[in-house]
Amino acid sequence: MKKQFNYIYLKDDSKAYFLKHIKNANLQDYYLVNAKNKVFKLVRNWAVKSQLFWGSWKNHVKEYDMFILGENSFNPQFTRYIKSRNPNARIIMFIWNAIVPWNSDKPNYQAAFKDKNLDEIWTFDRNDAKTYDLPFNTQFYSKDFAVDCSEVDNDIVFIGRDKGRLEKIRDLEKKFQKMGLKTNINIVLKEKNYVPYDNYLKTVGRSKAILSVMAGHQVGLDLRAMESIFFEKKLITTNADVANYDFYDPQNIFILGKDNLENLVDFINSPYKKISKKIVYGYDYHNWLKRFTKK
Repeated sequence: MKKQFNYIYLKDDSKAYFLKHIKNANLQDYYLVNAKNKVFKLVRNWAVKSQLFWGSWKNHVKEYDMFILGENSFNPQFTRYIKSRNPNARIIMFIWNAIVPWNSDKPNYQAAFKDKNLDEIWTFDRNDAKTYDLPFNTQFYSKDFAVDCSEVDNDIVFIGRDKGRLEKIRDLEKKFQKMGLKTNINIVLKEKNYVPYDNYLKTVGRSKAILSVMAGHQVGLDLRAMESIFFEKKLITTNADVANYDFYDPQNIFILGKDNLENLVDFINSPYKKISKKIVYGYDYHNWLKRFTKK
């Protein structure tokens, strides 16, 4: 008998970012234990072939019609295992980074494209969808949790890894500060300085606007765009493609390189224009899932 949810989403860490807050997500970690250091990672990788560290999903493969692999979850051993036990299962890999990665620890996309057991590769990036002839689905988020926005004492926040954006972000920070704007810019250069996502969101809650600077050629929506519409925060972004989405409103979104920087202070201090819940919730995890069935 099929379960009520006949899909499963395999992620490298279901506690990461907003994923742990999603209700009825049928989301599981692909490994039972996640690597926390290089030594353990080497031991785990050595034992992967024996399935020793695979999550409990491996015992229920026949119960699902559809498997969605987060991009870091791709492993030809997984797809081969799934197909050997459930030949009719639909296996999808969803990519939420630009296909040309910014560092070497991203998955081997070439291996994914060659994997005969992987039925489909979807991308969140319109340009990559055209370039590689892939189906497109948006970035997603969750309506199942909230952020305290009752006290706002900061204008612009950015907390994130370098990803080749260091010089650009520092230059913007200087410009913002010259305008008299209060900023909280934290570019994480070392893993030990990583800011837990829940802590990051506390800073978002206390800020008027979120800064989003794209890495490389990415035009797919990042999580900052999602945070802006779900938590009703202004968005300052280098991604001009955001204007093509249904939630775009120039009162809420400032596109760097397009909008006049002299108007930024007025933009930040103007009220946020509420967006209909129907539009916002279109980017909720469960509606994102439905789009895979409409291909």
